[in-house]
Amino acid sequence: MSTIVGLIILVMLLVAVAVLLLRLRLRLQWGSERKSFFVGLGRSGPEFDFSNKTGVFRLLGITLKRFPLDSDRKEDISKKKAKTTKVPKPRRQWSWAQLRYLVPVIVQEAGSFMRQTLSSLVIEELEGEVRAGFDSPSDTGMAYGYYQAALAAVPGVVGRVRFVPIWDGPSFSGSAAVTVALPLYKLFWRMIVLAWRLPLREIYKLAIGTRKGGHDVQ
Repeated sequence: MSTIVGLIILVMLLVAVAVLLLRLRLRLQWGSERKSFFVGLGRSGPEFDFSNKTGVFRLLGITLKRFPLDSDRKEDISKKKAKTTKVPKPRRQWSWAQLRYLVPVIVQEAGSFMRQTLSSLVIEELEGEVRAGFDSPSDTGMAYGYYQAALAAVPGVVGRVRFVPIWDGPSFSGSAAVTVALPLYKLFWRMIVLAWRLPLREIYKLAIGTRKGGHDVQ
């Protein structure tokens, strides 16, 4: 019996590790031929094709379901808005002293969480091309000069983001393919650190508030 329990625990640990090693992924493809957006975990999740106005849901890269993005089905709103008797809730009030203490703490820790999370992002794909021209060739040349200066400041995008000047007159077209991923274990760790640093008990008390003319809700 103990062997079976140990084997189950081991399998659960291996599954948890495998899941944490996956990446949250956002992929955007935008151009004249294809406009799509994908969000998911690893290779699983929904993908929206705005060019064909269809969507698919994939599991491990295998398409499980297709659905339209411009469904014309209309639901009976009257059924959703069934008349219900609303029971008035007791009005609550919050302590301004707690707000003055908690708001700066929450803002600081949330900002730190966002900065650290963004620093953990992995750019898996970055390709872009802009074909543009302005009224005069001098303006087009100036824009191309700005592009060259930006490449010198950010050498990592050389060969990935291209600017093609159009000297004949005003024109603009472009395409982009961007894939950004976040390892799930890093997000999980950041969330643990955030929960550890935040005064969760005080936040809970503030969220509950107190009944007007009464005492704290236990």
